[in-house]
Amino acid sequence: MNIRNLILFGAAIFMAACSDEEGIDRHNGGNGNDSPVLVGLNIKDAKYIYGSESNTRSSSVQYRQIKKDGTDMILGWITEKGDTVEVKNITNIWDINEKYLLVNTNSPIKLEEKEDKPKYDGNGYPLLDESVEVFFGVSYLIDKQTESVFEIKGHVKIGEHFYDGYFALDGSKAITDKNGNIYMSIDKSLWGENIKPILFKIHTQDQSDLKIESYAEINSEDYFYNEDMKYDWFVVNSQGTCFYDKRYIRPSSGTRQYTIGQFIKGSTYGAGFVSSDKNDLYLTAIGGQENDSYLTVAKLSDNGNGLQGEEVAEIATYFYEPNYKICTLWNQFKNSTIIWAGDFYEFNMDDYSLTKIDADLWGFFQKNSYTTTTASFIQNSVDKLNIVSLRDYSTKTIDLANEGIDLRNIYTMEGSEFLHFSGFRYTDSQSVIGTIDENGNVAISETLPVNTITTIIQIK
Repeated sequence: MNIRNLILFGAAIFMAACSDEEGIDRHNGGNGNDSPVLVGLNIKDAKYIYGSESNTRSSSVQYRQIKKDGTDMILGWITEKGDTVEVKNITNIWDINEKYLLVNTNSPIKLEEKEDKPKYDGNGYPLLDESVEVFFGVSYLIDKQTESVFEIKGHVKIGEHFYDGYFALDGSKAITDKNGNIYMSIDKSLWGENIKPILFKIHTQDQSDLKIESYAEINSEDYFYNEDMKYDWFVVNSQGTCFYDKRYIRPSSGTRQYTIGQFIKGSTYGAGFVSSDKNDLYLTAIGGQENDSYLTVAKLSDNGNGLQGEEVAEIATYFYEPNYKICTLWNQFKNSTIIWAGDFYEFNMDDYSLTKIDADLWGFFQKNSYTTTTASFIQNSVDKLNIVSLRDYSTKTIDLANEGIDLRNIYTMEGSEFLHFSGFRYTDSQSVIGTIDENGNVAISETLPVNTITTIIQIK
């Protein structure tokens, strides 16, 4: 795919209140003669991006941002003249890594060369290029320093068919390797719940010619079951080696595919996890027979010509179900990985010991849990959270209603010890952004005069 440094021809947008004060252009959307040419997104020095419900009768979401100096302002496209035009039709925003943000929209912003005239419909919205298929939304990478925008569009294989056009990616679990390549799967919210995910690799070394590649694909029907469990279907280390679909491994170079049984003898299914620095990829699986089963951990290495595996730990188990999902979670306090495989086990990465844990840690792997570097927060009711510490596996409960806060959104940040949230504070009828630590202490970092925060993204 050929992705150009965008010159975006943009949307015709009429702002409601406060647009004049914030320098948001009102586009005269009928004639196209004064249509702004959009070249970037004004996210430099942003600390948060948040979506809020409009104060008008419209149900649309307005996206704003809080700069590092505390300034609260609109999120908008930048025109070639330096003006700002409000962002519309966003479906998702993710902070991918220190360099890029990912923005998904329902339809593409019109892409043309500078000398071409953008075309608009009677309502002032950009007309689509009918020669390009648009079935599954659109994704844009945004350079957070230069504010430049790059479209994601290309010729890729999806299942048994090739697809040529735009598509939306899921940035919630984006992975970046040591070369800056980004790995993301398709966005299920737009593609549909019955679509099996595909992992795409975006080659970012040349921003003037970014390329996208279909990297790994889920084939197992088991993907649609056990939805109450939190399981990583794609695991990628910093070298670009990928474990996927519970059984396959793909090296960073070439297209050769290995199976887990080539590294853990007798195993067909298992799980993958990475070391704390993300350099090493480990596999774990249950092998043996029903009355003589064992859990094994193997470490993979890539010598440039192919993958090699070494079994580094093994423990007898009382559980035998080789097709069952195995879940893993890194514990920074012990430099270990917690493994759920019928029982809970701990693999120490310093000495490669593998021991059984007697504590009930199921909360770590529930779908409604949010794990930081210090604890897992399980939301069991609207405002109540159970907190399971990674230090000693102790449990406590916090009720945000007692803090006068109606909890609205919860999110985590990679490498952060805090659970981040947005909510509504009853005492002053303000929306708030805050954090919760492993001891249940609540701290408010931002107070905003908006009705409801619908989504929030903290920028690295």
